[in-house]
Amino acid sequence: MNRYAWVVDQLVATIVESDAPPQDLLAGAWVLCTTGVTLGDRYDGAFSKPVPPAPERHITQLAFLSRFTDAEAVAIDLASIGTTPQAAGMRRYLSKVNAAKFIDLDRADTRAGVLALEAAGLLAAGRALTILDAPIQQSERP
Repeated sequence: MNRYAWVVDQLVATIVESDAPPQDLLAGAWVLCTTGVTLGDRYDGAFSKPVPPAPERHITQLAFLSRFTDAEAVAIDLASIGTTPQAAGMRRYLSKVNAAKFIDLDRADTRAGVLALEAAGLLAAGRALTILDAPIQQSERP
């Protein structure tokens, strides 16, 4: 008995076992497959397992703030004082951090905000990516 996979948009949608190829085999949707093929596997001329999604890069607010040195945190705090548009922008960014249930290190506005701190001279060159891309420790997870 042979196994046949019904392929839809390059993913295995159905698997059947049959002595003869399903009628639609000539239409190209059914493909002879091996016993290791399962639902959701990719087919682009050969079968391969789907790529698992990347793990979420979420950390707690405290973990995020702890990634900044005390000197960096003080510089950021001092930069948020005043009535300038830059100070107001800093307060707005900090209010978003404080309102978050967790910090997503891959989120575009999170990354842009930390990179802007570096561009403003509040972080040393290279620190933004260190803060954003350091491996996540289990104790940092929400």
